Amino acid sequence: MVDTEYGEFVGRVALTPRRREPYTEPYDILRVVTREDEREEDAHRELGREIRKEAVKLARDYQIGSVEFIGCDVSLDGSYIEVKYQAEGERDLTRVRERLEDLFNARVEMRRFSFIERSGDTSGCDTCGLPLCCATWSGARSMGPVNVRLAKQQGVTPNEKVMGCCGEVKCCMRYEHDAYKEFKERAPFKNTVVKLDEREGKVVDYSMVRDAVFVQFGPKRSDQEVVPLGILARDNPNILPADPEDWEITPDSENPDE
Repeated sequence: MVDTEYGEFVGRVALTPRRREPYTEPYDILRVVTREDEREEDAHRELGREIRKEAVKLARDYQIGSVEFIGCDVSLDGSYIEVKYQAEGERDLTRVRERLEDLFNARVEMRRFSFIERSGDTSGCDTCGLPLCCATWSGARSMGPVNVRLAKQQGVTPNEKVMGCCGEVKCCMRYEHDAYKEFKERAPFKNTVVKLDEREGKVVDYSMVRDAVFVQFGPKRSDQEVVPLGILARDNPNILPADPEDWEITPDSENPDE
């Protein structure tokens, strides 16, 4: 049982300071839930279903479309109710809120959930076998939107392997995006002709993990080689390796930034 700014609520331990930093200030724990608390929580769960059904009816009566009510949280003493909803864009639910306050004699707040908040609130495991990033890592909530275009920029064809439980591209794709962006700013474009010692080849693909590119030196697929940017930079002044120590200074490349 935790003490919040809206009253006492039954909660469940999600994170501990030994694992990672919380994304909000943790609440003070009052006590371990008792059987009486559990009975009260079960009653509030039924009350939440009733409130949700009433909210749906009110939204229909007031002709408020494109809104989905997904749940309710009720404080232990019943004086505070949080109604969760999902919608494309903002919705004016003032009349719905006021009517619910009259019907249930409690303070009512309408809280809009984004897809990542809803997925994180539900929790669960992803295909990697680990808990969902949005449920356990605060950074997933502040990285910004994740979309198919972002996956394509990383050379990944959108498919079920990169789609999360929420139906959107996985948060890890957004987490890795800045690294891919930085790598592509240093690497040559695809189909660029590059030199390596006495040979010339064409860049055909990237290997960001190895800070390298795939270079085609001949007509056969076997003529393709993985060449680190640090090695390629010696003969191609416009290429920048990740580590400056990989840059071999030559008379033609004393200032690699130019």
